[in-house]
Amino acid sequence: MSAATGGGPDPRARPAAGRLRGEWDGPVAVFRGVPFAAPPVGDLRWRPPRPAAPWDGERRADTFGPAPLQPQPPADSVMYHTNFADRRALVMSEDCLYLNVWTLDPAPGTGLPVMVWIHGGGNRYGHGSQDIHDGRSMAGRGVVVVTLNHRLGALGFLAHPELAAEDDRGASGNYGLLDIVAALTWVKENIAAFGGDPDRITLAGNSAGAAHICHLMAARAARPLFRAALGQSASGVGRAEGPLPTQADAQKGGLAYADGFGGRDIGALRRVSGVELVVRGHFGPVVDGRVLTEATDDVFASGRQHDVPLLVGTNEDEGTVYAAAGEDAGAVGDARFVGPVWHWARTHRDTGTSPVWMYRFARRPPLPPGLPDLGVHHTAELPYVLDNLAQRPTWRWQGTDRRLAALLADTWARFVTSGDPNGTRLPSWPRFTGPDTTPALVFGASVRQDVLRRPARP
Repeated sequence: MSAATGGGPDPRARPAAGRLRGEWDGPVAVFRGVPFAAPPVGDLRWRPPRPAAPWDGERRADTFGPAPLQPQPPADSVMYHTNFADRRALVMSEDCLYLNVWTLDPAPGTGLPVMVWIHGGGNRYGHGSQDIHDGRSMAGRGVVVVTLNHRLGALGFLAHPELAAEDDRGASGNYGLLDIVAALTWVKENIAAFGGDPDRITLAGNSAGAAHICHLMAARAARPLFRAALGQSASGVGRAEGPLPTQADAQKGGLAYADGFGGRDIGALRRVSGVELVVRGHFGPVVDGRVLTEATDDVFASGRQHDVPLLVGTNEDEGTVYAAAGEDAGAVGDARFVGPVWHWARTHRDTGTSPVWMYRFARRPPLPPGLPDLGVHHTAELPYVLDNLAQRPTWRWQGTDRRLAALLADTWARFVTSGDPNGTRLPSWPRFTGPDTTPALVFGASVRQDVLRRPARP
């Protein structure tokens, strides 16, 4: 038996920090729970990530690292069943800065293209080890897949004047975004040891992960770290809530948050249980003064974003999960998701030179009985795009679903490989141009080229 079928030695890799021993998952080598930064605990809470300490000997990389501290959505919700109904128990810790690598060939110098996947969850939920983000199927297509954790909630995004005062750049907030940059830096410096090409890295992700990708296109420090971007169902520009908060406004919000803990100073807040911190408040990226030195909208409007190939899109019924009673789910979806993603595509097309493609996902997944029918809801595409229908084994998948998942994963892999999603099994996919007549590709029971309705906003 070959190593790839489990009959030979475990796969090995040697990044800069030390030797790793992974395991085979069929033909794919998997390295789980690889530290990319020091644990952000104690005095390192609310500080930019520090390099991970090297280790002696060989480190086992067969177990996922802990997820970031986070609450969970209701277990009877569509979002829980789509995203979080994992077969493993959820283990969480403030010590969470780990990533995972799937690769067909971990030999150095193989030169495979790389997809770095950034999970969604509204900056409050999620982690890189969710079943729905498993990288085995995509890696089997010749793409090295990396998933990662980053700090969430107040632990990941709190801005506060005391944090700015202790920072050498006067920055505060965006610790979760800085974690992503640290992980990308690790990938750039180490992925060749896993068979990846450090010059062919594509960022991909959905929801909040897609918005992070948009922000990283505006972050000068992140430019050397990726060469293409793929964003599903969210954007960092044209947001319904407006441009990112300034540092002054974000710090005011941080002071108001601290008031909920009796107005404690940062030293005292560093001694509060992390669990208690993450269950309060809603947080996200801000103009922090370190990774984001100005509003992402301003960077894109002036054409100073990272000028890379971009593939973006949305689902047919994005607003159904979020519309309150009596609200028009279509208007909610346009305002929160479809409009901002269109704005991202249009602005990048208008101010840059790289190609842009847009899609619409239109396949309604077969949710388990007892859940409400929310159509092609936000995150409905996730089981398909990484060809992970098997991660939801009780759902009644049909042949159409399996064929669509295989086609979507092939298409995403082709974009990661070449920077262009077009291929022989697809209808011709013209570039996005911006007007109401711009063509896109619709992925549903069939795959077809169509003209999408331009959202009312923006």
